[in-house]
Amino acid sequence: MICRIPHIAILLPIVLLLTLAAGPARAYEDLGVSVRIKGKKSFKIRKQLEQMARKQAVSNYIRRVNPAIAGKSCEKQIIDSRASLIHNITNQGTTQVGDYVEGSYLVRIDDEKSNCLMEELNCGVQSGRKNAVILIMEETPSKADMSLILSQADAGTTRKLRGLGPFVLFYTSYQRAIRDAIIAKANQEGLSLTRLDTVDEFKRMKVSHDDPVVGVYFDADNEDFALNNRLVRAVKKKYADEITIILYYRISSLYFDQVKRELKAEIALSVLNLNDNIIKSVGSQEFMVMIPKGQSSIAIRDGLSEVAENAASLLMNDAKKVIRKMITMAKHKDQPVRSGTDLATVTLRLNSKRTMFKVKKGLSADSVRQSAIQNGALIIKLDPKISPDDFVFEELLSQLQSMGINIPDNNIELKGREVLIKQ
Repeated sequence: MICRIPHIAILLPIVLLLTLAAGPARAYEDLGVSVRIKGKKSFKIRKQLEQMARKQAVSNYIRRVNPAIAGKSCEKQIIDSRASLIHNITNQGTTQVGDYVEGSYLVRIDDEKSNCLMEELNCGVQSGRKNAVILIMEETPSKADMSLILSQADAGTTRKLRGLGPFVLFYTSYQRAIRDAIIAKANQEGLSLTRLDTVDEFKRMKVSHDDPVVGVYFDADNEDFALNNRLVRAVKKKYADEITIILYYRISSLYFDQVKRELKAEIALSVLNLNDNIIKSVGSQEFMVMIPKGQSSIAIRDGLSEVAENAASLLMNDAKKVIRKMITMAKHKDQPVRSGTDLATVTLRLNSKRTMFKVKKGLSADSVRQSAIQNGALIIKLDPKISPDDFVFEELLSQLQSMGINIPDNNIELKGREVLIKQ
């Protein structure tokens, strides 16, 4: 996979963009970190705190994206490259607390560069003992959601699609535009998607010469959209033994209003883990352009492809996080089940035993195999399918923050499957 930013023409010569979301935006992620160092407030100490915050933010980011690389040489290489990965850093406050100076920072990470670097170092979320496959397919749209307003008399209602109307005639063009936009955006984020039309055994399942092989086609006999069930069955069979994630897009609505000269498309995305049939909805995105009067039907076709493409690309900003999370969870489930004595352990030391008891009562039964307060600490044994990093940064710290307890990053020690947290 080549990680580069493709040149994307945001405005066609024939269209005037109405939305503020002018095409695919560069993706960043903001992380809040707190660090502390012994000493008195000074310019030198502030610079040291900022450097610590930069390292900690990049470390937290890559451990969340792919916990499997924690403590490995790959993590060190990425942290050493932090200068090129951090877009900016903002100091949120510096305070003298006893013999220590504490600093809070908001660090903006360049999502694209970080994930591309991980892919180059062969430690991205899709790499590892068992590679993860990401496929792109389409969910069947509703014919009723594709409509035209063709004349002033029809302005109050929409004319339903009949036979091989303009939408159906150019439908494969929309499919390719959406597919290619999603793949381009995924590549920017360090994810590699597999096009089914590049796999020999699936090429033979095309229902037409220009079928992009995403699983949906227009059935001219029944005048409706249909699922290529033969292809779907073959995909499930071929990838049954892989960690396989399917990114589904659906055209929720697509229309042209000839009266108002509006072209609009709404695209929805969802992510399916093929191995356990767990599906997560990402959401939907609408995009619109205006077509000047007198333009040909080709202009309408190209305009609709443009709006559909941009809507899909914008959705990938959220989809990438769902995909990475789903792959990480799938990899943990794929690991051999550990015995009770070999479970990941989180040791939490707080100033109050009463508070630790409240934390214990609030732990999720889905994440924790057992927990107990021993020797002045809360000892938490995690379920084998749960990553220690995910549990600490996404569940435990959130619970503590809701109780008014903020744990500095320096007070979190991650050593493989052992984690020590001190207040």
